[in-house]
Amino acid sequence: MKKRKSSIQKKLVVMFGVIIAAIMGIVLLLHLHSMRNMRTLVYENMQAQAEYYQESLDREIDNILKLQIDFFTNQKLIFLTEENALQSDYERREALLSVRERIGTITGYGTLVKDAVLYIPDSGYKVTAGSIGKMTGEDEAAAEAYEENTLETSMNYDGENFYVMRNRKLGGDQDFIFVITFSTKELVENLSMLSTSKQSGAFIYNQQQDVLIESPAQQCGGREILEQLVTDTEEEYLPIQRVKAAGAHYLVYVGNSNNLGLFVQYVEEKTIMEYSRQTWISMGLFLVLMIAMSAMFALYTQKTVHKPMQQLVSAFEKVKVGNLKEHISHQENDEFDYLYEGFNDMEDKLSQLIQEVYVQKNLAEKAQLKQLQAQINPHFLYNSFFILSRRIKRQDYENAEDFAKHLGNYFRFLTRNGSDDTTLEQETEHARSYAAIQGVRFAGRLTIEFGELLPEWKEVKVPRLILQPLLENAFEHGLENRVSDGLLQISFLPRERGLEISVEDNGEDLKDEDIQRMQEKLQERESEEITGLSNIHKRLKYYFHGKAGLAIERSRLGGAAVKIKIEEVGGLYESESVDCG
Repeated sequence: MKKRKSSIQKKLVVMFGVIIAAIMGIVLLLHLHSMRNMRTLVYENMQAQAEYYQESLDREIDNILKLQIDFFTNQKLIFLTEENALQSDYERREALLSVRERIGTITGYGTLVKDAVLYIPDSGYKVTAGSIGKMTGEDEAAAEAYEENTLETSMNYDGENFYVMRNRKLGGDQDFIFVITFSTKELVENLSMLSTSKQSGAFIYNQQQDVLIESPAQQCGGREILEQLVTDTEEEYLPIQRVKAAGAHYLVYVGNSNNLGLFVQYVEEKTIMEYSRQTWISMGLFLVLMIAMSAMFALYTQKTVHKPMQQLVSAFEKVKVGNLKEHISHQENDEFDYLYEGFNDMEDKLSQLIQEVYVQKNLAEKAQLKQLQAQINPHFLYNSFFILSRRIKRQDYENAEDFAKHLGNYFRFLTRNGSDDTTLEQETEHARSYAAIQGVRFAGRLTIEFGELLPEWKEVKVPRLILQPLLENAFEHGLENRVSDGLLQISFLPRERGLEISVEDNGEDLKDEDIQRMQEKLQERESEEITGLSNIHKRLKYYFHGKAGLAIERSRLGGAAVKIKIEEVGGLYESESVDCG
């Protein structure tokens, strides 16, 4: 046997070396790319937080603006714009209360709205969520200031808070002014939620108003960050930047709010570097630990795996050359002990199977098959040659020649010992020759109807001598005592994915008890002498792995019907039956 150049021990050493080298390479790559990965992670986190904050903020402001626009659809506003439009004080009071209720709905929507005020200069009313009254001189000045200082944008700034103003003319020169003020304090509180440390922060910058609102208590102000931001060729701020401000480097995400302007979130890069340094130290300690554990594992596997495995491999080599007697043992109570016991049991079982199956059963079956093939009934031989002699004496040379040809084919098939199986076509032709010989012997007493074999069945492999013994059984036990009108039918019937060969006679000798006894005989697993139908049944089962065998039943002709049933034959499909006659 060729000696192996490698072993499990060598492979383990190589494997540990590869693992350690791979870990070192991975640690090095992690060290080189940790900052890049952390930047990406921080940017993604900042972007996700910023986008969520922007979308929530813009959604709330947009909804408030929609409520402001819907506010103008209140029909009672029209009556309030003219002092004499309403018929009574009660109607005016109802209209004012309705408007105040609508304003209360707007101020109660979310937390961003600080106040909402409706000025109706021509009617002289000022309505808020909490009050209804006549406009004072201060109110008139405020309304005029709103009209003069408001830009043509959705957001304006009054020095303390953002606000939106709508001015509508409902007819003639009559108009009203509706102002919604947003809480700067609430904006700052929301921004502070995005600041996880003193090294991070966020701010909103409105470019048109030049207003910057930022989270409090930061080491670096938003103005310093804003001054370092860069733009592209279209003067748009880059969404992801790394800037230096107040002596430190910051990772910055720049977004855009549809209502308030720029939204900027930033974090100092030093915090990420600190995390990366700690990760590097942890990886180094892990690498040292892995090397120590690998060395210990190599020594441990040498004792507990490699040596027992060598003993098991050596035992398998002995089995390979046919030594099934040498058992192996293991001192430790572990998996190898269980494996060794299983190996020893396998040797015993294998030896037993070889003795019983391959030596006794297979050789016995072959011997029985050879004996069956070699059995030539002396009476049958004498009758056959006597018939041939009589035809020659009568100078019936043509029929004598046919009869001799059938005899030759019959004995040639019996003496062919090259293989234990044959094609169904050859088996059928052998049975046809036997039937022709017996037909001459029983001439005038019976009729033989032999069906045709379909072409797609001809090359199907079957055990030798499975059909002719069925015909012999019919002649001996069914038709032997028949004086006239005897009938023997051989049919080939297709079945789903298989086929059925039926041999039927109209003999009168077999009783139901005889058929029942023959059926029981087929089902016996062991028998001192295997001959005839039981021999065929067992060989069919072995050959087709349990998917074939014999069945015996009462024939529709009155005698016995012995059927060969093969459940699965590759390449056969359901087709019309081919019956005799």
